[in-house]
Amino acid sequence: MASFCSVWRRSSILFLLLCVLVAQISTCFSSKVYVVYMGSKNGEDPDEILAQNHQILASVHTGSIEDAQASHIHSYRHGFKGFAARLTDHQASQISKMPGVVSVFPNSKRSLHTTHSWDFMGLLGEQTLEVSGFNIKNQVNVIVGFIDTGIWPESPSFNDANMPPVPARWKGVCQSGEAFNSSTCNRKVIGARYYKSGYEAEEDSADTVAFSSPRDSAGHGSHTASIAAGRYVSNMTYKGLASGGARGGAPMARIAVYKTCWDTGCYDVDLLAAFDDAIRDGVHILSLSLGPDAPQGDYFTDAISVGSFHAARHGILVVASAGNEGNPGSATNLAPWMITVAASSTDRDFTSDIVLGNGVNLTGESLSVFGMKASASIISASEAFAGYFTPYQSSYCLESSLNKTKARGKVLVCHHAESSTESKLAKSVVVKEAGGVGMVLIDEADMDVAVPFVIPSAIIGRRTGKHLLSYINRTRRPMARILPARTTLGLKPAPRVTAFSAKGPNALTPQILKPDITAPGLNILASWSPAVADKQFNILSGTSMACPHVTGIAALIKAVHPSWSPAAIRSAIMTSATLLDKKHKPIIVDPEGKKGNAFDYGSGFLNPTRALDPGLVYDAQPADYVSFLCSVGYDEKSLHQITLDNSTCAQAFRTATDLNYPSITVPNLEGNISVTRTVTNVGKPENIYKAAVSSPKGINVTVIPNRLVFTSLGQKISFTVNFKVVAPSKGYTFGFLSWMSGRSRVTSPLVVQVAHSNSGLMR
Repeated sequence: MASFCSVWRRSSILFLLLCVLVAQISTCFSSKVYVVYMGSKNGEDPDEILAQNHQILASVHTGSIEDAQASHIHSYRHGFKGFAARLTDHQASQISKMPGVVSVFPNSKRSLHTTHSWDFMGLLGEQTLEVSGFNIKNQVNVIVGFIDTGIWPESPSFNDANMPPVPARWKGVCQSGEAFNSSTCNRKVIGARYYKSGYEAEEDSADTVAFSSPRDSAGHGSHTASIAAGRYVSNMTYKGLASGGARGGAPMARIAVYKTCWDTGCYDVDLLAAFDDAIRDGVHILSLSLGPDAPQGDYFTDAISVGSFHAARHGILVVASAGNEGNPGSATNLAPWMITVAASSTDRDFTSDIVLGNGVNLTGESLSVFGMKASASIISASEAFAGYFTPYQSSYCLESSLNKTKARGKVLVCHHAESSTESKLAKSVVVKEAGGVGMVLIDEADMDVAVPFVIPSAIIGRRTGKHLLSYINRTRRPMARILPARTTLGLKPAPRVTAFSAKGPNALTPQILKPDITAPGLNILASWSPAVADKQFNILSGTSMACPHVTGIAALIKAVHPSWSPAAIRSAIMTSATLLDKKHKPIIVDPEGKKGNAFDYGSGFLNPTRALDPGLVYDAQPADYVSFLCSVGYDEKSLHQITLDNSTCAQAFRTATDLNYPSITVPNLEGNISVTRTVTNVGKPENIYKAAVSSPKGINVTVIPNRLVFTSLGQKISFTVNFKVVAPSKGYTFGFLSWMSGRSRVTSPLVVQVAHSNSGLMR
């Protein structure tokens, strides 16, 4: 018996070892898609780059060119160098050690960050030629690229009536495909491409219903493009809500489409291909309403950071959304060579009244245009639990969680969890299928996002939800009636930073403030794809919608100041922003209504008219971003591979704070520090600016000199900002520096954290 047990133990150990070995072999030899990034292009012929890529792949495929070509997915050979290929982990590791290779990273998936808003910001009516005295007709020569889900070119927002011929600088194409011909483009939508190599390498393409072409089957791309650059539409409406004329920020600018996002998301391989083509095509601005999940990876293992770096080196401004996670430190798209946009409200909302049996009216958010004809009994969904579901589970109106007998003919009160990614719309479907006649949804995150429910429904916040549940619990026969949604204007206060908008501090480089700016992103009406729910226009919320608002203003600035660098345009947008709402009170943040700070809104709320005439700009050139990279740990070897020029770290900044950015952030301040900035005069040739400072709590801030005297246009003057700890405080504290001259005000946020202080925030 002992002998048998001994043999059994040895056999078991051998079996386990064999299992481990098989698992290791499987891991080693299973392949997946990687991006091999090789830095800047240095004049090489694109075909030569492709051949070199095949040679690199052959070297890890025992010299076989055939195997190399079979593993190859895409080559980047216009704006920068690199390729995508299917590799084992071992092969990826081998390539990462080869000369000329900057980084090798997996083909990760990115998520989309999903009218009246322009009136709210002061761009009224069908303005196309002049804003605040500035002639903006040159916008017809500004080309804006959108990396998104494609476009519905037949939308009235994209008609080309009375538009002049396509600008001569345009080198792009109109790529044909499913339901999209090469002649589908026009003088408004001047180019369109689509990319799905990265998507098809990771997903089963048979499951997709998207058009295999630049045509938009999701709606998101058409929505964002029309916000930034849509033509005037005289009667845009969503089922009778928000009726009126609407247009984009730069309605005469040209649109170039780069469809990289499909039903499940946007893959790195395709995003980089879009950047690569856009650089060659001749766009001036790129808009991306998408990004990685937080926390974001290193700059050169993140596809958007890589692509935008090379775009900036080619003079292209990149505008990106900050994300929708809503928590401190959740902002993404953190590179200092792009503009990162947070989301805020306007003074318009879509509301639905909930009339209780005791005569009390509660107001919720909704896009349901149908209401209840009469009052009905209202119960908590937890009372209608079904089957194996607990009352707590049923309170969230999960699929199949409701008892039809208990729910039939009633209004159900459901909950939506703060961290849930479940569809709020789907909950109304669950209630309808259970026989419910209405739904009140308590949003535990208080997002204020209106939803087009399938039955009379409204969303309320936690505080209102407590009042409603109290009424239900204390009333013998609680009743309620939900009225149709209506458009409400003049809401106060406005703007407010939305609860879902991603926030700082910058989790990758704390010395760079992110987000940079906030713009309308709550319940925005814009064009849509009729392939989705057969409608031309739709209302969406997200930093996805805020991003193109900034893109549109950037296009107007480019029209007025065509020679300005991407950094100068970013500076104009940031330093002209406002920190006050329409009632001249400090901007607050949903859901608590607390006073906002720079981690919520960056420099403040977008001010289109002032951005065209900023007075001074904080400019930066590609070489400055090299110095920035040196300051965060990149060595000269890495930089040479990225830039393929003679860049060195001889001019490296002491810290990343020294980048000539329009905001100043000093984390871990010990004692005192001096920070230098340089401003360029873009206003009156002869002008005098005086410094005005609001110091962060516990910090003494002095500016030397505190008076800037300009004698010519384009003149640059440097100044030093000294920070000294006088009363150590907890966490980050906030202030601002303004350069004042008459009505001109050039404002930069000041953000400071004293060394060893707690990571909490001061307001």
